[in-house]
Amino acid sequence: MKGHLRKRRFVLVVSFLAVVAAVTLVLLPATAGSTTDNRLQLDVVATNHGPIAACTESSGESCIVRHNLYVRNTNQLVAAPGFSRANVRNAFVISRIDVTVFVDGVDTYDYFYTPPPDTNYPPYAGHWVSAVTCASGSPPCNEVRSPAVLPGENTAIFYDGWGHGSDEVNGLHVFRYTIHGTVNGAPVDVTGSSQPIQMTD
Repeated sequence: MKGHLRKRRFVLVVSFLAVVAAVTLVLLPATAGSTTDNRLQLDVVATNHGPIAACTESSGESCIVRHNLYVRNTNQLVAAPGFSRANVRNAFVISRIDVTVFVDGVDTYDYFYTPPPDTNYPPYAGHWVSAVTCASGSPPCNEVRSPAVLPGENTAIFYDGWGHGSDEVNGLHVFRYTIHGTVNGAPVDVTGSSQPIQMTD
C-alpha cells in the first residue's frame, strides 16, 4: 500500500512539473539571460515591473517600461591595438537588434533597431553605447563607429522604451531581444527576454 501511494505521489509531482514547464514555455519564449557558445550573455532589465495601464495625458512614466540590455562578454582580453572598440580582438561588435513582443504567448509585434551612424530610428540614436574616433588623428573627433562590448565587460549597450497605448493589445507581454553582431569577424547572435509584464486598460 505504501509503495502504491509513493508511486502515485511521484506521478502527481511529475505531472505538476510538466504543467509548470509548459506554462513557463508559453510565458517565456526565451530565457531571461541566454548564453551562446561565444561566451556572450544578454540580460534584459526592466525599469517598470507592472502591471502597466494604458497611457493617458496624466500617466507620465507610469505607463512606460524601459528595458536596459546588458551584454556580458566573457571572452579572453587580448592586448591588441585598435583605433576603436570594434577593432579590439574578441570584442562583440553589434550591428542590429531584433525585437519580438509576445502577448499571452503569441508573437504580436516585431521591430528592429540599427545603431549609429546608420541608425534606422534617429530618435533612439542616443540610446546606444557608441565609440567615437578622430578620423584625422586630431579633433574634431566625430567619426561614429559601431557599438562593441570588450572582453571582460558587462555593458548596457542599448535601452528600449515601450509606452502602452490605449489601442494596443492587453495581456502578459514578454519582450525578446536578439542582438546580431560579430566576434573577430564571425557572425554571432545572442538572445534574451524580459520578465513577463501585464498590460491592462
